[in-house]
Amino acid sequence: MFKGVDHVVIAVNDIEESVGRYESIYGMKVSDRSQSEPAGMTMAFFRFDDNYVELVSKLGDAGPIAKRLADKGEGVHLIAMKVDNLEATLTELRDKGIRLVGDPGPGNPVTGQVFIHPAMTGGVLTQLVER
Repeated sequence: MFKGVDHVVIAVNDIEESVGRYESIYGMKVSDRSQSEPAGMTMAFFRFDDNYVELVSKLGDAGPIAKRLADKGEGVHLIAMKVDNLEATLTELRDKGIRLVGDPGPGNPVTGQVFIHPAMTGGVLTQLVER
């Protein structure tokens, strides 16, 4: 089932200022960057062995990060947890009555991202990741 933390995503207002701050805190340069026009966000990654911290910021006024920043401001957007078998983990979570986001339902293949709803975890959006 769960194998530990895969990555943490932190929503920030100013990606450049935040990259500089995190580079100073971590004592290392940002590992890589990317951008998703469809999702309306830009990302910067700090990689540590097999896990990472991802800073995300909005590209415009639309998309999940823009909404998150408008509603809650900067802070932890989600924690992604490693699982050894996503299908088996989903079955177990469903059986426990855990509310999921993006769950295709029993018998259907997972084709996108699946999350534990924040209402189940004290407000923390939790992504399930099988690598």
